[in-house]
Amino acid sequence: INAIHAQITEGRSVADAFSSQPDIPEDVVALVTSGESSGRLDVVVAELAKSYALNAQRRAEITEALLYPSFLIVVMIGALLLLAMYLVPALEPIFENAGAPSPFIVKTLGAFGEIVSNYGFLILACLGGLALLMLVFSRRAGVRARFADFAARLPVVSALMRGATRGRYLNTMALLLSNGVPMLDAMNLASNTAAANSHRARLLAARQRVAAGEPFWSSLKASDAFPESMLSLIRLGEESNNLGAMMSRAGSMTQAQMQKSISRALTFLTPAVTIFLGALVGSLVISVMTTLLSINEIAIR
Repeated sequence: INAIHAQITEGRSVADAFSSQPDIPEDVVALVTSGESSGRLDVVVAELAKSYALNAQRRAEITEALLYPSFLIVVMIGALLLLAMYLVPALEPIFENAGAPSPFIVKTLGAFGEIVSNYGFLILACLGGLALLMLVFSRRAGVRARFADFAARLPVVSALMRGATRGRYLNTMALLLSNGVPMLDAMNLASNTAAANSHRARLLAARQRVAAGEPFWSSLKASDAFPESMLSLIRLGEESNNLGAMMSRAGSMTQAQMQKSISRALTFLTPAVTIFLGALVGSLVISVMTTLLSINEIAIR
């Protein structure tokens, strides 16, 4: 921010000051450039601020929803360590002295306890190094793109990513077209808002069809990236020469639908994780109780 402010104070344009910073996305620079050249920079900045605030709100909601499941997982790991490190070593000599084979759960927890006892520090060091490497590589654009491509193939995440891509694309296109940017240039710049390469390829393919003379709404329909409800609004806007406003409305609808999908997914996440971990704990308790009962049978014999 200080660097941008210093360059503007020196007489450079706002767009040049933004473009000089390496961590600002290309589509944001394009929006600032178009807003400055059309005299609508205040509108562009307001829309960008709204978009970033919405993304920050979503990240906060997801983080908050993951806190309780994360706590349950930590408690589950602690329970496993307690059983493997203290309970199982006390049970194993009983079966050995009785000449009876140890139950499967005792063998499994015993092996787990030995691994933790002998290589616990090494495992923690490896996990810490892996986390550090992931943090370093996640800052690289190529690694983020590969991760986005992988996430785009996951069942639930792919739908959310498609919704996010549609919303950003439509809102960016609406701003660029309203600021007088040519259609093909706007489509090329707006395609950079897609996080996954597969989504970006579909948007660029739609641009090629528009360059070949196909209507804008038809090219988006051929890309199979937009639902019919959005395409009908885009077609209406294109035929009525009001494409920017209709795309803005379609983008708002997409954002609202995506917010509902995220809220619905987060609502079911906590009980789903709770039930899953509860089933694991229940299975573990049943196995331990079965082992204790088998000790009574050994004592009777």
